[in-house]
Amino acid sequence: MLAAVVLLLLALAYGYLSLRRYTSYRHRIHSDAAFIIKVDVDRIYRTLAADYLLNSSHYKKSKRSSLKTGLDIPANVFIYTVHSRSAQTYFCSLPVSDTAELRVFINKKLGITRFKYTGKYILGSLANGGLTVAFNEQTFAVGYSLKKENVQEILEQLMNGENFLPDTDPGIKKLKALSAHLAYVFEEYTGTGQFKAGHFHMQGDFNFKGLRVQGKVFNHRVFDKDAILKLWLDAKPITTHRLAPLQLKTHTIYPDSLLKYCNGYFDIELSKPVNQADTLITYEYNDDFEKVAVTTPRMVRVPGINSMLSARPTGLMNQLVAQGILKGGKVNPQLFPLYSVYTKYRPSALLFSTNEHAAFSGLKTQTPYFFYLETDFRKLSEQEQFPLLETYIKTLRKLEVSALNVKPGLQHFEMDLYFRLKQVNALAQLF
Repeated sequence: MLAAVVLLLLALAYGYLSLRRYTSYRHRIHSDAAFIIKVDVDRIYRTLAADYLLNSSHYKKSKRSSLKTGLDIPANVFIYTVHSRSAQTYFCSLPVSDTAELRVFINKKLGITRFKYTGKYILGSLANGGLTVAFNEQTFAVGYSLKKENVQEILEQLMNGENFLPDTDPGIKKLKALSAHLAYVFEEYTGTGQFKAGHFHMQGDFNFKGLRVQGKVFNHRVFDKDAILKLWLDAKPITTHRLAPLQLKTHTIYPDSLLKYCNGYFDIELSKPVNQADTLITYEYNDDFEKVAVTTPRMVRVPGINSMLSARPTGLMNQLVAQGILKGGKVNPQLFPLYSVYTKYRPSALLFSTNEHAAFSGLKTQTPYFFYLETDFRKLSEQEQFPLLETYIKTLRKLEVSALNVKPGLQHFEMDLYFRLKQVNALAQLF
């Protein structure tokens, strides 16, 4: 009898979870969706519940409080871009359970205080135009744009229940087949992400449409043995389409005129701090009670940054000087006032460094990766050069990202983000 009851309960639980998964795909993704990310909420709940049993002491000493959102979180949550907007604009819609709680959440947690009633739903946005929300008793929709694009048309369609992808769409079918905490689909490319004990792993396929990656074996500079950050990219920019000028403070930078001199290899490393001459300016009053500036030379410790760019240096240097990026053999301090960045060049490369006496290294080694990034967060913290980062990296140990060239038009990446507590699930350490 007991076994029958247990089986019945398991069957009911399975049916309930299956129904949640099925309904989560219906009327949640706009028909113009391009890049779609699926967050498997139920899978994350199960993972954290199991992790709580194994690491209950970590959770009990956490000061996190329960978050009331007024939302009825479904089994899967979808975040996506749309073709009619840039890749820096994202959308999401969710069912509502309590509009009063939701309004408090929007006000206190999202910082939105300006609202207007459209007749069918309430619309609110941040003053800077980056975040816009819409909600009624059934649906909450949000649009976030790094470029501050107009998102109201898409939000209105989501609120009106218009223009959704059917669950028979090929992209939806691919997402259903991907079993992971996170999954994405973009055109024919897919990828997954998994929160594990002590680290987060993500992998997937993509295509570098703005860069040409050739071959499967690459060469990169041998980095300093003390480097705590290493990055290289070996891919030539495709300049068939004109790039818009970039406005940086009072300077206008024209990427097209710079990229035509670049040969496709770029790297950067962060090593031991170096000394730079600096001037301390203070103010004193002279005998006539006039305020005058007093300059005092001093030495300061700055991050040891070295970056090499494969290029035709003469033409590139001329353009950098003409556009005001370089001045007197250094990066213009108006553009980068934090440290002095010196430049050197040889026939096929350009070197940028915070070390005035840095020298080119001719040592190279082969690698299967056209892109690679490695950062040791513990060593980065020990340097005490980036205090603003401390809040964000205090739980992190190491980051590794690598990318392979599978074939023309298809690249594959792997990413591992390691946390300081090796036995606790990464998601529990992330927030």
